[in-house]
Amino acid sequence: MDRNTVIGFVLIFGLMLAWMYTTMPSQEELERQRQERMARDTIPELEDRTDPLWDEDREVAVREATDPTVRPSLGVFGYQAVTDTVSTWVETPRFRARFTNLGGGPASFHLLRHNMWDGGPVQLMSDTTRSAYSVEFLSTENYNIETDQLLFRPVTTDPVITLARGEQATLQYELILGDGSRMIYTYTIDADTYQILLSITFDGAEQHISGRSFELVWKPAIPTTERDIASEKQYTAAYSFAGGVLERFQPSDQGFTESIITGNVDWVASKSKFFTQIMKAQQPTDGAILSAELSTDQENGETIHDFNTALRTRLSGTDSYNFQLFLGPLDFRHLRNFDPRTYDMVDTGFRFIRWFSDPFVKYIILPFFWFVGNLTGNMGVTIILFALLIKIVLYPLTKKSFESMAAMRELQPEMEAIKEKYKDDPQKQQQATMKLFKTAKVNPLGSCLPNLLQIPVLITFWRFFQNSIEVRQERFLWAEDLSAPDILFNLPFTIPLMGDHVAGFVLLMTASMVIQMKVSGQGSTAPNPTLKMMQYVLPVMLLLIFNRLSSGLSLYYLIYNALSIAQQMMINKKIDHVKLMETVDKKKAKEMRKEQLLEKKKALKEKNSKKQG
Repeated sequence: MDRNTVIGFVLIFGLMLAWMYTTMPSQEELERQRQERMARDTIPELEDRTDPLWDEDREVAVREATDPTVRPSLGVFGYQAVTDTVSTWVETPRFRARFTNLGGGPASFHLLRHNMWDGGPVQLMSDTTRSAYSVEFLSTENYNIETDQLLFRPVTTDPVITLARGEQATLQYELILGDGSRMIYTYTIDADTYQILLSITFDGAEQHISGRSFELVWKPAIPTTERDIASEKQYTAAYSFAGGVLERFQPSDQGFTESIITGNVDWVASKSKFFTQIMKAQQPTDGAILSAELSTDQENGETIHDFNTALRTRLSGTDSYNFQLFLGPLDFRHLRNFDPRTYDMVDTGFRFIRWFSDPFVKYIILPFFWFVGNLTGNMGVTIILFALLIKIVLYPLTKKSFESMAAMRELQPEMEAIKEKYKDDPQKQQQATMKLFKTAKVNPLGSCLPNLLQIPVLITFWRFFQNSIEVRQERFLWAEDLSAPDILFNLPFTIPLMGDHVAGFVLLMTASMVIQMKVSGQGSTAPNPTLKMMQYVLPVMLLLIFNRLSSGLSLYYLIYNALSIAQQMMINKKIDHVKLMETVDKKKAKEMRKEQLLEKKKALKEKNSKKQG
């Protein structure tokens, strides 16, 4: 890359930054927005205690757990040491959770650093009446035991536990059986992570478990958090990881579907588009069960995905069994400390290029976004800088491509003359055109092959911006959320593929593609009128497709296209039209002299033949 090219890139980039700086919100406005978000996040969680619907559900749950006329007899597990629910509130810098003795575990889990599309905090549990985790097994008295239906005795009596950075706390519940034996749950909570350690201790209770195995089950669905529910449901699924293989479970049929896995399973999970819950055993497991209940919401017609996951563990003679639980965002920085393979649940590319997209995202894109994002404080600017970086890295690859397009643009008059000369003979027209390219030392495929090599990169960006928590709810200019479309206005009708709205960055991206094709001469150098129309058809097709995708993706392609336009214009200026035509003319003259010499030889040969005759 020469000095003029570098100067051109720097000037263009400086102008874009200046324009963005003048249109971005002021520091005062950004600070005000930050304070509003902090105020929302620190509002005490009162909805569970004041919602009359929750009170009604709670009364039903307690009645089912305590009233022997309502619930079936459970034998030795039917003994009641307590008769009412008790809640313990746990707040860390990352989440606020309510633990309940009905099931002995968390019943609500709000993430303090992530909001729903409408501004409310993200809640990971759809059922807040009882523990999200349940230990299930068949008792020796032939009862199906589900511990989320039973009342535990709280051993930890503090009603509120507040943790600061670097602190840990434990919560403990015990289920007392009729013969005095116990099941003890001990939760260890770390304020700096989204992980919770659960230790299940059987103090004599294991003798009442038939089959010598039990299941730890996650029961509630993860509620939707995004405005576009249909798009979010595409990425809602359950997963299992066993034998080094990640399996995705997402049935499409309505009703109940179940997948049973045998053998040792490392972990199981269920996830929405950006958030997940994961269960990982610290001892060998005996299998897993993934189940889904798909139904239709009568109000909006959307499909409701309710995924349950379970890990089966065989009793092995030890008293305690430990499980790592993760409840939080699909953020690689947190997941890699839990289990690096859990981030593979994030869709970073189609299956056939995951060998490229996974390491590219984990070790190049994400570190760049974390580092530069912290420096700029704005993810939109970070995307622009990343587009510039990719353009610089790919410059040697695209330089030949752009030079070929520039040369073909200069040869346009010659190509038109060939077209006119052989308009009735397409085969000769093609031969003459290829001869012209060879004479001018232009490779017509030179503009295609480098672009094909970029396809894995482009596909990775396509998927990454759709599913990355790093760009979720990040604002830039008029875009409220770079992981969602930047809707300028809604339409009174729906266009197939495009939807019922128009996005801003997509319009600019489409315009940049048309300009790029004009500058590069694509379409105008094509001998086929159908190919010429592609310079308009392709941008329109991408407009329809990209309109419902991430605005961060459209912003990236917009900036990349703008830099490509600048690169092509500079290369166009560097192509010496006179020198190129001189090369063509010299070749033509040389070939003409060669043809004349052949004609003379042919005539001389014919003359000699006549004399001999």
